Amino acid sequence: MTVSLYRKYRPVRFEDVVGQDHITRTLVNAIRQDRVSHAYLFAGPRGTGKTTTAKILAMALNCQTGEGKATISPDGTCPQCRAIRRGQSLDVLEIDAASNRGIDDIREIRDKVSFAPVEGRMKVYIVDEVHMLTTEAFNALLKMLEEPPVHAVFVLATTEPHKVLPTILSRCQRFDFRRPSLIEITRVLKNVAAKEQIEISEATLTVIARAGAGSFRDAIGTLDQLATYCEGMVGMQDALAVLGLAEQDLLFELVDIVTERDTRGALLFIERLAQNGSDLNQFLRDLLGHLRDLYVVQHTEEPPASIVTTEEHLHGLRSQANRTATSDLTQFIDLLGEVQRAIRQGADPRLELELALIKMTRPALDLSPQSLAVRLERLEQLLEAGSLVPVPDDPPTSVAAAPPQNETAVSTPVSPSNDSADVDTESLARLSLDSLRGAWPVLLERLRNQGKPRLYAALETARPESLEGTTLVIRLPHGSELQEAQVQVPDNKAALEQELRALAGAHLQIVTQVGSLPEPGAEPETLEEDARILKTSELLQHLQREFGATLIEEQKQT
Repeated sequence: MTVSLYRKYRPVRFEDVVGQDHITRTLVNAIRQDRVSHAYLFAGPRGTGKTTTAKILAMALNCQTGEGKATISPDGTCPQCRAIRRGQSLDVLEIDAASNRGIDDIREIRDKVSFAPVEGRMKVYIVDEVHMLTTEAFNALLKMLEEPPVHAVFVLATTEPHKVLPTILSRCQRFDFRRPSLIEITRVLKNVAAKEQIEISEATLTVIARAGAGSFRDAIGTLDQLATYCEGMVGMQDALAVLGLAEQDLLFELVDIVTERDTRGALLFIERLAQNGSDLNQFLRDLLGHLRDLYVVQHTEEPPASIVTTEEHLHGLRSQANRTATSDLTQFIDLLGEVQRAIRQGADPRLELELALIKMTRPALDLSPQSLAVRLERLEQLLEAGSLVPVPDDPPTSVAAAPPQNETAVSTPVSPSNDSADVDTESLARLSLDSLRGAWPVLLERLRNQGKPRLYAALETARPESLEGTTLVIRLPHGSELQEAQVQVPDNKAALEQELRALAGAHLQIVTQVGSLPEPGAEPETLEEDARILKTSELLQHLQREFGATLIEEQKQT
């Protein structure tokens, strides 16, 4: 049976440890100056070299080439070093605290620690995942650390140092192992591939290194698996298939689809992924990583090496970053982050991802303040560029409320409250349906901020349908009878009327209708239509006050 590559190429000297120079240098100086501590705490992420460094320290203290002293360069070939590497040394004991966590296990060590070494010069106890010990076991270990024998060294390794008792920490020299960089892991993989005669491109090695998530052991283990799977010739497609990662071309394609507002294309893209059996959770993580890379490229002249696999990849990132608005990237990342949180709570990954893509491609359907702020920013950019021409004010619109032909509308008039004031005829004359629609997200947000979450939820899917004199018709989707009843609650009705009066400057009588909403395509979704609504609205000052936006308009002189 062959040895795994990560065990075969485990470092045997301090200079072979990659990315932990601040630790190896200190240990080498301690050995050279004969100032080795009786207890060390190695803390850091998994696969960064904690146990490996502990074994190198044990070999340095017991190597037979040291001529009776510890050596900074153990050869790894003497009987003592070979026994330590194989885990067969009588003087170096490696304990897994996850499975030997009780007080009896630590007492057994305490009973034997006072005995002199059998073969070497020093006894070394390596306790892996020490944070898993029970409180009683920690107390027994503390006794040994308080009064250690001169021939014993304790090395405690953990991925969660905050769980170790402070009394233990205070008696150890602590070394924090840092997560290696992508370049360092790639370099190690390249050396292993060369020694094993594995044909693999550097771009594929970078993909494997990134999938290792900062762990040398995981990255080398993946290379070992791929070499077996591909029989010595590892291609990019093989690596992506084994790792379950999305191809870079797919990530670029989906971002282009979303920025082009192609809802149908986005949904068909997800359908294609599902048909191919792709892991949507993994694809979501890859997509978020790709959007993050685009964001970094937009804001740095020289992007860090951690996000670049090849020059072609960097060129693609820069090209896509240049044609994607920063506000869009921020909105996309926020929406996908919400998808991740929903999935962790048990939601269906495909449904959540599809809903997020619909909101990305149809901003008019996303009524959140963040989405409206993004749309305002895009409008400002177009106005600054002079691509939008101001339109004259329209007269007040009067649209008759009529239910769709294929749905039976249920109309319920809401009687005005007793304390309603007289209608401000001047404000009403300036009021239009478009201005109410433009201010609708602001009104919803104000209701939510006033402690009306149920009313906010009931109106979130509604929209102003028509304005006839002092009567405002609000339409809710089919099957929203419960939401309609929530609107008719006296307190909710009064709050809605008050906010409408504050925004519109006129008292309106509210009529709710339940039926099918018009198709989204019938709404004014284009930027020019949004600009016309905003610029002709008397309520623009409220939008500016709510979001801190600035509207810039250039008028041609006649």
